[in-house]
Amino acid sequence: MPLNVRSVGDVVILSNFARLMNDPRYVDAARDLDELLDRGAKRFVIDLTGVRETGASFLGLLMTLTRRIRQGRGEAVLANPGREMKAFLLDEIQMEEYWDIFPSIEEAVAFQSRGMDGADDDDGDDSANSVPTNQG
Repeated sequence: MPLNVRSVGDVVILSNFARLMNDPRYVDAARDLDELLDRGAKRFVIDLTGVRETGASFLGLLMTLTRRIRQGRGEAVLANPGREMKAFLLDEIQMEEYWDIFPSIEEAVAFQSRGMDGADDDDGDDSANSVPTNQG
């Protein structure tokens, strides 16, 4: 499995994306994710530690994984974006509406651990988006 997978409670943390994009097996990541979904996983944290790749291939992989998770009635959030990745996701392509983005895995896991009850309800409260606006 090219992805590193670990669990904290019922939250699945997917990592190794920095190395994954240089591995020809990165196309297997969606298949690996499907196996996790088939086992009932619903809450995911995509750990972006060390990721500097901001191109179309990486964005496509993130979108594909997130779409599959949501089609499986789950939810994915992003954690640990580096400065370049945060600028890419927020400033360049303005994806803050697509993902909740957290500065740490711990914060992302805490958010996902709160539960998915009502996750499909849009109550207009954007306070869950924890992107720090005062960090450089």
